[in-house]
Amino acid sequence: MNLFYITGSSSGLGKALAELLLEDNNNKVVGVARRETIKHERYTHCSLDLKEAINENIFQKLPADCKKVVLINNAGDVAPITRVGSQSYKELSDNYTVNVTAPSFLCNQFVQVYKNDEVQKIIINVSSGAGKHPIEAWSTYCASKAAIDMFTQVLQAEHSDFKVFAVAPGIVDTPMQNAIRNAEEQHFPHVDRFRNYKANGDLVSAREVALKYLKIIQEPQNFKEVLLSVRDF
Repeated sequence: MNLFYITGSSSGLGKALAELLLEDNNNKVVGVARRETIKHERYTHCSLDLKEAINENIFQKLPADCKKVVLINNAGDVAPITRVGSQSYKELSDNYTVNVTAPSFLCNQFVQVYKNDEVQKIIINVSSGAGKHPIEAWSTYCASKAAIDMFTQVLQAEHSDFKVFAVAPGIVDTPMQNAIRNAEEQHFPHVDRFRNYKANGDLVSAREVALKYLKIIQEPQNFKEVLLSVRDF
């Protein structure tokens, strides 16, 4: 049996990953999100708002037949889509909490709980190319993804018994892309480019990207780098 924890499981890539994994009878999935949108006998929902403090341990004791335990920190937020000088404290705080603080803390809990278990242990933090390239009106998103890339690298350096990756998914057809397309041009000068991605059919389906993540989960030993992009394989 394999046990998976996925944040942001209610939509987009997180939901696609959960549904893909549940196609295998050997997998059980714990989804972490505000909304429950998956009903399955091997799916357990954990209702959490990752903008709020995490005051509980979501990681359960492993069953005796468990072979692999995986944490996928997928939940993320691109807002506020506006330039520096026009952001409120709450907008900044919410972005960094969801994109950096929550996944960092969940990684911390995951390591604490499973460090002594003799199973394959994998952590995948969903990254972004925005963490490597400055994009106007995305200062918090770019900064938070750069932070999670570095956090992931340090985590791997500290815990060699875990396989740890930060994986950029590319441009995926998710609700986040819809939010980007609805941004105001006066705040986000690149909005037309993102609208054209949708109009021209350039967005990749969440399931197609989930299949790439599944390859990492199934064959982690074949991926030597901590920072990955699905566009590279």
